[in-house]
Amino acid sequence: MEVNALKKVGKVSMINKKGDLLVKSDRAHRIGTFVVNQQIKNIGKIVDIIGPTNAPYILINTREAAAKAKKGELVYLLDKSPQRSKSQKKKPPSKYHKTAKKGRQFSKKS
Repeated sequence: MEVNALKKVGKVSMINKKGDLLVKSDRAHRIGTFVVNQQIKNIGKIVDIIGPTNAPYILINTREAAAKAKKGELVYLLDKSPQRSKSQKKKPPSKYHKTAKKGRQFSKKS
């Protein structure tokens, strides 16, 4: 993967006893997104965003990490398009949808 495909999240400002990272960022990122280091090794997953959206702190869970981060290290997001989950895949329109073929027309009786 190219270095150009990385988006900077921020710098690790604190590591708690559980190993979770607190990262100072310049903008909010999507919760559930995986975070990597410069060597493109998984550091963890974003689980919470704390503070204002223009200068947030991002909490990263490192339980399933392939590498450990150190205080002061920069962390990144991989720049790739989100994939749809099975429940979000397009479904064919129902028979009641506007674009479906028109069925029986009902008229009002007076």
